Amino acid sequence: MSSPLTTTLACLALASCATRPSALPSRLDAWDERQAMYAEAHAASAAPLASDADLNALLQHARSHNPGLQAAFERWKGALEKVIGATTLPNPRLTLSAYLANVETRVGPMQGRIGYAQPLPWPGKLAAAGKLAFEQAEALRMQVEVERLMLDQSVRTAWWELAWLDRAQQITKGSRDLLIHWEAIARARMETGLGSHADVIRTQVELGKLEDRLQGLHDLAKPVRARLNSALHRTTNAALPQPDLQGVVTRELNEQSLSASLLESSPHLLKLKHIRRAAQHRVDLAELAGYPNLTVGADLTFIGDAQNPGMAGSGDDALALTLGIELPIWRESYRSQERSAAALLRASERALEQAHNTLAAELEMAFFHHRDGTRRVALFQDSLIPKGQEALGSLDTAYQSGKGGFLDLIDAQRALLEFQLQAAQAQTDRAKALAAIEHLSGVALHERN
Repeated sequence: MSSPLTTTLACLALASCATRPSALPSRLDAWDERQAMYAEAHAASAAPLASDADLNALLQHARSHNPGLQAAFERWKGALEKVIGATTLPNPRLTLSAYLANVETRVGPMQGRIGYAQPLPWPGKLAAAGKLAFEQAEALRMQVEVERLMLDQSVRTAWWELAWLDRAQQITKGSRDLLIHWEAIARARMETGLGSHADVIRTQVELGKLEDRLQGLHDLAKPVRARLNSALHRTTNAALPQPDLQGVVTRELNEQSLSASLLESSPHLLKLKHIRRAAQHRVDLAELAGYPNLTVGADLTFIGDAQNPGMAGSGDDALALTLGIELPIWRESYRSQERSAAALLRASERALEQAHNTLAAELEMAFFHHRDGTRRVALFQDSLIPKGQEALGSLDTAYQSGKGGFLDLIDAQRALLEFQLQAAQAQTDRAKALAAIEHLSGVALHERN
């Protein structure tokens, strides 16, 4: 092969190996490091959960094993790999031609031809395509965070619901034991003529109600455990540690700051921001679509020896450089692409605005539930429960001394039971509200391992 052709083909080959243009964000260069860090943080461990594992241990287990979160990560990984393809030049084309009959020239017959051509998109097209693919990948990276926050909220919610169910059963069993004690007293008083059969019947009615409530609480725990085990990627009936409402996390919230920073902290809104940026790059790409792509190449024609041995240039191969250009004549097609891209950009902007409005409203509701839970915890624990216990003790003493009515005692016991259950429910509601606020805002509000 002649030296000019070798040089030409070498230059074209180097051009065809080019990958992403320098206009792409430098964050792409850190992909391998980012992937390794994520894989380490979410590495699945074969070790089972300890019987005394706390909520943080369950959260870490869920992040390492939950298939939904792993699927979100793989989608991000797959999307980011597309950036390289979007920013790489089209494949070059190599052609070989052989003449079925010799075509005579002055310097000899043409025997065959080899050609090399490299398509070259119009300047800016590869950069725009790369930025589009990168922003789409970044949107999926934010989706990984959305999935993680949703998973964390699911684990925390199920954990605190289990804690409430356990606490409610303890409270109800305590009330049941007290009623059993009173039933024995009522029977003894009836036998001595100091009490009535109606007191015994009232006690048995209340006992029946408590037994039914206990059964309902016990049955409800099963699907809640199944939901928690599902988030942990375990069988629905796998054993779980014992939750305790005493471990509820309490936080003083700066509601104004959390609301004001929502656009910058919420992964869901950040995802939509990347989608909007991708839509802008799609507009740029559509505007460039009407510019012609080029093709550069070289052809080498093999020439045989001339019939006249003394002919100057006899047998010298012929080298030709080629330049091709597309003819983008179907203009309406390109204008249609531009209109479509512009519509998608407007849609992404409206979607971001709507999501912001919706999240802001949901965040305000979560703030209310957190404030309401905090208020009710204080009301029941600091006021109503102590007063209810005092009233119950006074009525119990009066009844056993024959100075009080049994119906008043039952009413006081029923009221105290409700106060205790509502106090436990308020603690649970506050904890669930805090988990919802973290999910909506994207701001870490809990201690993490």
